Amino acid sequence: MTEAFRAEFLAPADAEAIERVHRLFEELGARRPDLAEDRRAAFELAVVEVVTNVVQHGVEGTRARVELELGHSDDGLRAVVTDDAKPADVDVSAATMPDPDDFGESGRGLALIALLVDDFTHEPLPHGNRWTLVSRDGGPA
Repeated sequence: MTEAFRAEFLAPADAEAIERVHRLFEELGARRPDLAEDRRAAFELAVVEVVTNVVQHGVEGTRARVELELGHSDDGLRAVVTDDAKPADVDVSAATMPDPDDFGESGRGLALIALLVDDFTHEPLPHGNRWTLVSRDGGPA
């Protein structure tokens, strides 16, 4: 059994928050070399997509805060992103990829996340949102 990895941060929802997510995954890769790089990269992309959505879809003129809890154990990877943005009215289970003829840079985020992880849930909170991502496939190779 390998030592579990756990890290978290709380920061304003801005471009720096996205960079902090990347740095956490670099730390995860360095501390857990037994974790297959392709699995880590797919999970990182999913988490970055959630944080990017928080940054991009925040209320104009306000700054949301984002909190990320990232963990890895022999059971896999788990991330919880909590924000204090306006509660989102989304059904992540209904997210689908856009038509290939209309495949722009937006409109694919939630569906992409769902393709990259085993479980993806959203919970609106009284003053924000909680996004939980799990990759049971993310255990050591």
